[in-house]
Amino acid sequence: MKKLRGLLSIAVFLLVVFTFISPASAAKRVPITSEKDPVIFVHGFTGSSSSFDNMKQWLVNQGWPSNYLYAIQYSNTTGSNVNNAYELQSFIKNVLRQTKAAKVDIIAHSMGGLSTRYYIKHLDGAKTVDDVITLGSPHHGTNSSYFGLWTDGGREMVPGSSFLNNLNNPDETPNGIDPASIIQYTSIYSSADTVITPYTSSIIAGADNLEISGVSHSGLLTDASVRPLILNGLQDGGKNTN
Repeated sequence: MKKLRGLLSIAVFLLVVFTFISPASAAKRVPITSEKDPVIFVHGFTGSSSSFDNMKQWLVNQGWPSNYLYAIQYSNTTGSNVNNAYELQSFIKNVLRQTKAAKVDIIAHSMGGLSTRYYIKHLDGAKTVDDVITLGSPHHGTNSSYFGLWTDGGREMVPGSSFLNNLNNPDETPNGIDPASIIQYTSIYSSADTVITPYTSSIIAGADNLEISGVSHSGLLTDASVRPLILNGLQDGGKNTN
């Protein structure tokens, strides 16, 4: 009889415990997974992570979980793309740890495309990146960089710089280490961009190069005509023909 009362006491205790653990509380302990990759936003020269606030909200409206959208803020916004790439490496490691995802997609604006490509070519990006979308990135330099020769980032963006020569040879669109899912690249640029000169500097050999018109350099971050092109790139719509 005492044994029966003991068993009943345990059952009542467990019932009380599970009653006070709500489904919402239990759900907090289960990692939120998504069929989509986390998206990393990479700003450009003198840029800011806040430049992507509008784009983040747009992607939430397109079905991305808000906890899958991350914008890096570089410690030196005019500094070397090499140093920035190492910061990006650490940042992405933390994102993958938090989300339990295997790979990320990257949307990079302006000079952010250079640190992104350095990360892919020389650091962990070959195994952690799925899709790359660059917006007005000076993949072959820009004449406007001569106004920033006092900075490491400015010198690296000079057409024909040793940094760009190394970045672009021998392959501007590395495949990555997964032969079953090579990295897809999309480069979106505007003929009205007066910061990246010539604007055709944004073309990457092997990528899906998409020229638009009437959109400024900063407008590439918010213009409605750019959004469908970004969405297609995030859905494995880029190319890698090299």
